[in-house]
Amino acid sequence: MNDEQQPPRARKRPRQSRARHTMRAIQEACLKILDNEGADKLTTARIAEVAGVNIASLYQYFPNKEAILSDVYENRMEQLLLKAQRHFQQIQKLADRSVPETLAAIIAQECEQWLALQQLEPDFFRKYRGSFDIHRRVEELTESLNNPSWEAWLAQWLADKDAGGNPRYRALLLRQTLRGNLSQAMQEQPELLADANYREELLQLLLRYLDSN
Repeated sequence: MNDEQQPPRARKRPRQSRARHTMRAIQEACLKILDNEGADKLTTARIAEVAGVNIASLYQYFPNKEAILSDVYENRMEQLLLKAQRHFQQIQKLADRSVPETLAAIIAQECEQWLALQQLEPDFFRKYRGSFDIHRRVEELTESLNNPSWEAWLAQWLADKDAGGNPRYRALLLRQTLRGNLSQAMQEQPELLADANYREELLQLLLRYLDSN
């Protein structure tokens, strides 16, 4: 993990059913405010009001709104991991059929993962992005399931497709090029990740690299 500041976390994890229900209500209220009112309206007082809990009860579990957002982000990461598993199965099917379609699916997945996190609360994500690295989480999940890493899979796929060059280095440069461009876009113009023309240009960049021998 990088040297970025770590976000505050919940004070404690409740064991009793009623307390867990209170925490869920707080998390759901946070999401509801973000969706319906915007990040500018997100305060602990407003969260407590929407959740229907006493502000003192909220502070029993969370020191501030950023700690609540941390929980909300962790939940979103879990959802993204489940989607990543399904998407990878789809990508594996495409991998046997078409290089452009496979790369387009990979680009779409990467963009959608970043957007799902960035759009939730842009300022919070910008500040604590290193703590919510979806790529690292996907790699950890992959390793826990005894599956090949993303880099190893990509190298084997390129070798099977006879893409030329050294598959290991081509996989590394392909991955670095993709994530480097997406990371820069995230910092400068996050809206590009939702732009079909930007995704197509990125796809053509990767295809031109693979076509070079």
